[in-house]
Amino acid sequence: MSARRPLAVAHRGDPWAGVENTLDAVRRATGAGVSAIEVDLRRTADGFVVLHHDDDLRRLWRRPEAVANLTLAELRALAPAVPTLEEALDVTDGIPLLLDTGDPAVAAAAHAELGRLGAVAMFCGAAQAMAAVRERDEQITLFLSWYGDRPPPENVLAAVRPQYFNPEHRFLSAESVAHWHARNVLVSCWTVDDADRRAELLGWGVDAIISNDVNGVVKSCGERA
Repeated sequence: MSARRPLAVAHRGDPWAGVENTLDAVRRATGAGVSAIEVDLRRTADGFVVLHHDDDLRRLWRRPEAVANLTLAELRALAPAVPTLEEALDVTDGIPLLLDTGDPAVAAAAHAELGRLGAVAMFCGAAQAMAAVRERDEQITLFLSWYGDRPPPENVLAAVRPQYFNPEHRFLSAESVAHWHARNVLVSCWTVDDADRRAELLGWGVDAIISNDVNGVVKSCGERA
């Protein structure tokens, strides 16, 4: 595959400098010079797509409520810093969002929101969610997230047609990166916070690295330009 600068992808914005998946975290990642910003999606009871990783508010906001059971107004009363997808798109300064979801319904709602706003983004996540997006959009960039050392079945690859294979980094090897490149599929991986490990992965030809270490991943990927 042709040489290109590897993508430095911020994981949930800049979670080391601010609270993950908030506008502050997205702005901080934007200012660090990343290639893309991965954010997690949920949907409220009244249909708004919002940035939040967990199904409930316990870990970040110390509330037991599930996001899916709250209207946007109720969510804002409990966790005012949780933004909508539209709000996040407004502060990226042209840096693409990588929208992460494993839920086909949330993926479809997010894709519809992009269409309504005339916005561009990429998606990552589990196979069913990515297939739901691909069914709606042949051109959009998809990262097929994967866990484990067994490769995705051929029927999954046929349904998703991903531009990027996106496993947890510990399941990659030089041989597996070469395998995907031979199939004309780029390779991304998550979540790589160690500089030596990033250097090893980039040495194998990995095309994108998702990291909590926003400044570090920008530096690592820039050195491979």
